[in-house]
Amino acid sequence: MSIYLISEQAIKDNTILNENVDPRLIAPAILEAQDIHIQTIIGSNLYNTVRGMIPSGVISLVANVNYKTLLDSYIQPALKYYVLSELVFPMTVKMLNKSVATRTGENSQPVSMDDMAKVTEVYKNKAEWYAQRMVNYLKDNHTLFPEYLTNIPAGFSTILPQKTSYTNGMYLGDDTPSNLGFDYPQ
Repeated sequence: MSIYLISEQAIKDNTILNENVDPRLIAPAILEAQDIHIQTIIGSNLYNTVRGMIPSGVISLVANVNYKTLLDSYIQPALKYYVLSELVFPMTVKMLNKSVATRTGENSQPVSMDDMAKVTEVYKNKAEWYAQRMVNYLKDNHTLFPEYLTNIPAGFSTILPQKTSYTNGMYLGDDTPSNLGFDYPQ
């Protein structure tokens, strides 16, 4: 059973996504965005805790108000933009039996690969801004979410939370001050 941290309708209601976008495109994008991006940001333990509260509705109980706030005010705003960034490619390209084709519709023109990359980047930048807001909130309120800092690796499948949500396209190695022999506050 798939557990969604945001609904298809919430994506449509709170973004520029057109109402007629096929739900078969949106549902996988939601699952991918939350698994790839949100889980990486908050870590496996907190991610699984929040996901586990949704099917039964216990996330809405007064005792879980902190988790509901995290979901509604921090996870979902970041997630909606991650979903949009994940949707750009499947909304433009269609995989058929004999080829990969560009989707077109009445009164529309397909965009170039460069334009697709720019659109994806716009939504990814917005998502990362909201994600950094979430990271800052979790750091400030880590005592409310014991799962956030107790990500004791249970093997390679455990994803530890990130300290920042921003990414770039170039990795120059890990030469942070702590790895060079300097300590700095985190």
